[in-house]
Amino acid sequence: MSTATTETPPDEAPASRPSVWRNPDFTKLWIGQTASQFAAQISEFALPLAAVLALSASSEEVGLLSSVIRLPFLLVSLFAGVLVDRMCRRNLMSAADLGRALLLGAVPLLYWMDALGISWLYLLGFLAGCCTVLFDVAAQAYLPRLLDREDLAAGNSALGSAQSAATIGGPALGGVLVQWLTAPVAVLAASVSYLVSAVNIWLIRHRETVEPSDVAGARETLRQVKAGLVLVFRNEQLRTMTVMASIFNVSFTAFEVAFVQYMPHTLGLAPGQIGLVMAALGPGFLIGALFAGRLPKLFGYGRTMILTACVANLVMPLIALVHGNGALAVGSLMVINFLFASFGVANNVTMLTIRQSITPDTLQGRVAATNRFVAMGVAPLGALAGGFLGSAAGLRGAVLITTLGFCLALIPLVTSSMVRIKRTLPDPIAE
Repeated sequence: MSTATTETPPDEAPASRPSVWRNPDFTKLWIGQTASQFAAQISEFALPLAAVLALSASSEEVGLLSSVIRLPFLLVSLFAGVLVDRMCRRNLMSAADLGRALLLGAVPLLYWMDALGISWLYLLGFLAGCCTVLFDVAAQAYLPRLLDREDLAAGNSALGSAQSAATIGGPALGGVLVQWLTAPVAVLAASVSYLVSAVNIWLIRHRETVEPSDVAGARETLRQVKAGLVLVFRNEQLRTMTVMASIFNVSFTAFEVAFVQYMPHTLGLAPGQIGLVMAALGPGFLIGALFAGRLPKLFGYGRTMILTACVANLVMPLIALVHGNGALAVGSLMVINFLFASFGVANNVTMLTIRQSITPDTLQGRVAATNRFVAMGVAPLGALAGGFLGSAAGLRGAVLITTLGFCLALIPLVTSSMVRIKRTLPDPIAE
């Protein structure tokens, strides 16, 4: 398969377009996704605390709960992609949020009935995780149906800002709710927020055109899963983005394992200093998302990808050069984290916009699901590698090796045709 790349000359910028905020349906989608992102952050914070504080769960039980919640990304992502391509994506998003609202609403109900147990949290967490996978895949596949191709970058940038705001404020809000209401009852706030999201998305008036399809059996479902995998790995640009995501996720997961030990043990940072270092990610996420939609108009999509990926990935090995626990060390780590977050988010938004642009509508769900499946599937390997490197090479050596792994993710990008995409998005792949 080949990808057409009809482009404007480098010195010609596309004509300005009306703001996506003038589209009332996009505004409803943005409100819904913002509420959904806050709900996800609150529940991710409150569910483990409910296990610890209300059920006195052991460390192993809390770890298992965290794994169970994420297990659907491996088990159901590819099949969720098939479902998303068969059905109305707006309805699937609304149904997924309604499902999460009901499932998490059962936690405080069981708690008040004195019937909440760790087994219930495993079951409800797993089912809510399945709804999360369905929502995420449908959300990525839905935007190209709601906005024109020329508005995808602005739309993804706005939605990225909402996700960044939730990443910054969600855990803090969850902590306040747990303190005021107890952990099981705080989960009810996430349930209500999911309900707000479901209602707003359901109120979107734009109606999708969905080709009628017969209910497929197991063989046909597997054939459709294979079609998504084949499209991603045969098309050079889709394959490049998936390989980049895999290399990055392996390296980042390994880095996290080493970094969380490197700060207190090697550098001797106090908990408050570690909090400052990690807090620098929040403003970076927000600023990167806000400017991501504008960068391709200035530099073109190819140059934007190169610029943002190089800054975000090449700045990380500098962490291994930091010594001591003084103001200079803390300030250096904060600057590195800020640059990594801001340029990394801008790169993600640009990549997502290109992927949505070149993917045929009938395969949007399966392409998004394949990318998510491959990227999330390698993360456990990174966690194991991070632990091994910490023991074999020391924490500073592990930080250096894993951050150099970020740099390897640049190789597929700089050697691909994606760097030649200018200010106009490439046309969809011929099916």
